[in-house]
Amino acid sequence: MSNKCKNRRCNRELDEDFIFCPYCGKNQKEKINRAQKRPNGTGSIYRRKDIKNQPYAVSSSITGKRVYLGLFPNRTAAVKALNDYESNPNSAYNITLEELHEKWIKSKSYTKLGKSTKSNYKASWDKLEPLYKRKFKDLRKSDYQAIIDYYEFNHQKRGVDGKLMFIDDKGRHTYNVTNKPYMIDGLKFSALHKIKCLLTKMYPFAMEDDIVNKNYASFIELPDKNESEKTSFTDIQLEIIRQNLDKVPYADYIYSLCYLNFRVSEFLELTKDNYYISDTKIPVFIGGKKTEAGTDRLVPIHPKIQPIVEKQLKLNGETIFCDENGKAMNKDKFRERYFYPALDALGMPRSLTPHSCRRTFSTRMSAAGARPEDIIALMGHTSFDTDVKHYINQEADTLYKAVKLMA
Repeated sequence: MSNKCKNRRCNRELDEDFIFCPYCGKNQKEKINRAQKRPNGTGSIYRRKDIKNQPYAVSSSITGKRVYLGLFPNRTAAVKALNDYESNPNSAYNITLEELHEKWIKSKSYTKLGKSTKSNYKASWDKLEPLYKRKFKDLRKSDYQAIIDYYEFNHQKRGVDGKLMFIDDKGRHTYNVTNKPYMIDGLKFSALHKIKCLLTKMYPFAMEDDIVNKNYASFIELPDKNESEKTSFTDIQLEIIRQNLDKVPYADYIYSLCYLNFRVSEFLELTKDNYYISDTKIPVFIGGKKTEAGTDRLVPIHPKIQPIVEKQLKLNGETIFCDENGKAMNKDKFRERYFYPALDALGMPRSLTPHSCRRTFSTRMSAAGARPEDIIALMGHTSFDTDVKHYINQEADTLYKAVKLMA
């Protein structure tokens, strides 16, 4: 008795005793795992060849109306998402943050709040405008953290219904777009805390309808209460640093920090693996602490520090910004042995800290008229919805234009 080879491309006649095909080498005893076809009218899972990171697309029509459930990294995750949805389908699955907020302010839990509390929540809600149209189930701690980080520093003022404010030719405040944004100081701890409180209140309301099963707002990190007292580098101080890049050891590290929106620990962990050149020849870093979603953020490299980065890359150290022996540094060693001695040599006060560099980046970006959504993208994390190459080319062009607004 003979059988055909299990390799469809081969398909030769073989004796049943063959374990491996002598023509193509295919294991004839290996079970072929084919996805079981789902019943008509339920859901579908299909693989998209144009997306590498999360290629499995899922949709369901169990309610009679097709609902797109999103993209998933593997078939197991896709099947779980589909089964979870079809075991408890609800129309709120794809609800946006804005739609959820509209439902929440009509709920009993909100109407029972006092007038001052509602006023505080309204002010906090205006700050979340960049996330309004996002699906609530897709939002993570990193999305909220980017908002908190943005408002911690000097930023463009928002007025009625979150509209951005500008200054006209006569020095008056206006909602008409001009080339001079209306800048205000970063929010105090209490105001940032209220944003977290608002989101934390909304999550239990969403959990009641099984839209989510985890309160990501509870993971938001707030700055220390005295963090707002720290200052940023002035334009004059930045120019002094620039003039001493080759004279004062590690002045180039301070200068680079002011043009790269990384926390000092993230900055010191950058390696060659974090450095990319897009198809449009834009140099970028993709780095930062990993989030629960496993994503990093893309930060274009400003032309003023590109020579510094290229010089550091040639050193072949353990990290790009390493010590004199090519070894990686932790933030404590960098502060005490390199950052503060460089400040002393430059004649600058020690009230300036590595965190001041991050504040400098945000302040100067806002003052230069960069769009808040671009600053927030640079402050936070962007998910790799497509393959890395597409992500780099798409985001680098947009964010590089924003970064170059800084002189």
